[in-house]
Amino acid sequence: MQLSSDFPALTVEHARELDPWALSTVQVHRMVRELRQAADPAQVRLAFAGNVVFDPLPEFVEAHLACHGMTSRSYAAPFGQGLQGVLTPGSALQRFAPNFIFLHFELQALLPGLLEQIGDSADSHERCVAEILRSIEPAVRSALACTEAVILLSNFPGPDCYELGIADPRSDFGEQEFFARLNSRLARSFRAEPRVQIVDLCRLTAIHGRSRARDRRLYYMAKLPWHQSFLPVIADELVRHIGAALGRIRKCLVLDLDNTLWGGVLGEDGPHGVRVGMGDPVSEAHLDLQRRIRALKRRGILLAVCSKNNPADVDEVFRVRTDMPLRREDFVCMQVSWEPKHEGLRRIATQLNIGTDSLVLLDDSPAEIELVRQMLPEVECVRVPDRPELRPCCLDRVHGLDRVVITTEDVTRSDQYRQNSARETSRAMFDDLRGYLLSLQTRITIRPLGAQTLTRAHQLLGKTNQFNLTNLRPSLGELQSRVRDQSCRVLAVRAQDRFGDLGWIGVVLLAGLSGREARIENFVLSCRAMGRAIESAVLNQVKHACFADWQCQSLIAEFRPSAKNAPVSELYEEHGFRLLDTDASGTKRYRLERGDSTATPCEWIAVDAS
Repeated sequence: MQLSSDFPALTVEHARELDPWALSTVQVHRMVRELRQAADPAQVRLAFAGNVVFDPLPEFVEAHLACHGMTSRSYAAPFGQGLQGVLTPGSALQRFAPNFIFLHFELQALLPGLLEQIGDSADSHERCVAEILRSIEPAVRSALACTEAVILLSNFPGPDCYELGIADPRSDFGEQEFFARLNSRLARSFRAEPRVQIVDLCRLTAIHGRSRARDRRLYYMAKLPWHQSFLPVIADELVRHIGAALGRIRKCLVLDLDNTLWGGVLGEDGPHGVRVGMGDPVSEAHLDLQRRIRALKRRGILLAVCSKNNPADVDEVFRVRTDMPLRREDFVCMQVSWEPKHEGLRRIATQLNIGTDSLVLLDDSPAEIELVRQMLPEVECVRVPDRPELRPCCLDRVHGLDRVVITTEDVTRSDQYRQNSARETSRAMFDDLRGYLLSLQTRITIRPLGAQTLTRAHQLLGKTNQFNLTNLRPSLGELQSRVRDQSCRVLAVRAQDRFGDLGWIGVVLLAGLSGREARIENFVLSCRAMGRAIESAVLNQVKHACFADWQCQSLIAEFRPSAKNAPVSELYEEHGFRLLDTDASGTKRYRLERGDSTATPCEWIAVDAS
């Protein structure tokens, strides 16, 4: 949808109908003005700091965020003010309380004359790289220290014309090699800091065109570094980072088959006639598409099929076409029938125990996509382009498929769902639930949150919906602050059974441990771990720790209802907590006194806690 002059007063819901890439600078300005007048609470507070003038980039970012369903406010640090002044306690930036800070530095302004000193030796390259990093690191550390924000740090695109011209690649120590070394060192310098994300301007300018990305006239006149045509590119990249950091992710990519996963129609062309592989443009495009989809699986994205086809034909094509990159075992769920697609999508979500809002559908049929959009508007639908050469990159702009960090749980997610299928098969062999639970031989480990589990804990708190008692979703910075606070504990829960390792599947946020009254701020558990009383074993340990180890007199807790957490609405009643009151929003408050605390039976679970 385009933004027309007669469009009604904008809200984020209206903005979600717009294509952010189609907005002009004038439209962006009008859109942001109207969104700010709505005065909705900002989910994203983004600050811009560096050694350039950022306007009008902040407006482009706010507009793109709105088109992706996020309310925001932005703040740009005054140009010319020293970064140490901008990033100190009590500064205007700190009072703005950003949850994201975009840091960008132009090298010539950061260290005037440095580029002329690069030289043609390893020593000169290393000296210049070290000097640049020494200039940047204090700003990053100050931003981390004075805020709880995630730092979005841009890297360096390099020049659009090398001093040695076409001879630069033949030089032992040319400019191309220098910027590659600089960006590699920059990434490595902050790789261990979970609150720093590298915004790859080097890649973005290479795609857009380095000379097209810069506006030298505006930079010389007003220190505005980027051409207007490049602003939506940067805005989109920042929104990708922000959405992934906030846990706004899609968990499953659902694929149509005919003219989507391969060229042609299976029922007409047969398994050997569908086009995927080498030899012609359509086949090679689908070969490349399948390779890219298989790479998404390595990010932890589940793959499923929803296709109008004969199941036996689909089984056959995956059996005989061993030249295809994607195999039958790459898919955690197959819905192959002649029923409407939206029914198949619902069954996929149910089978995987995720919401339909976690699905992305890739399909070639406009009619099928339109019906899904009407019946399941929360599903993100992507239509396969008509032109074969565009098909391999058709998923590149789907933000929900991005991940900030790939955890062990992400890499093994498909295996874990297959293990769940084996558990369900085993469950059918038992007449009673207790016998089945004993057979699982479940073991859980409960540990205070550490550097190794911080990212996974943040991921769980950000994306868990069903087993989420309060929907409190702290930022990485807030989570780090809780870890440092002696009156708080963040506990991470890992589970294993005879079928395999479920990984880190739960987080408990505790506060007030230095006083008489401890508080459970939130408790989340992955949907893969539900239904076996792991939550009982965890709460037993929480009770023991609060009352025996920390000598608290009472433990209070809350349940805040959401659209998805009804399955745990009575968790605390079931574990001995006394309901104190329920407010108009449905929030329930509980208390458990030390003398009333008892352990809930769950003897089929072995617990290792420390």
